[in-house]
Amino acid sequence: MKDKTIPVIKESKTMKKDVILDPNGFFVIEINNKEIRIEYYKNVYKNNMIISGILEKVFVGKKADALCDTIAKNIKNLRIEHYMYIGRELQKAQTCLENNIKYIQGGC
Repeated sequence: MKDKTIPVIKESKTMKKDVILDPNGFFVIEINNKEIRIEYYKNVYKNNMIISGILEKVFVGKKADALCDTIAKNIKNLRIEHYMYIGRELQKAQTCLENNIKYIQGGC
């Protein structure tokens, strides 16, 4: 069997101007009452533009990994980048919760 060359791909952060919003919805993450609260909003469109959202689901918990699993099971068909963003933000929120630090949700 011939060895194949495996590419090594260097990290590259997506520029804000290149971020594609998820056509299915968005999340608002905050820390309330000693737990992480995630609100999922379905997009509302006008003239093919997202103008608002309708609250569809609320998730609560303290652990980023469990919250990520729960969101993935309950919110289908998001852009893969959106799932990754949620994972990063929930890990940050968990760290803030555990260290009693104010959490501010970051952008894309």
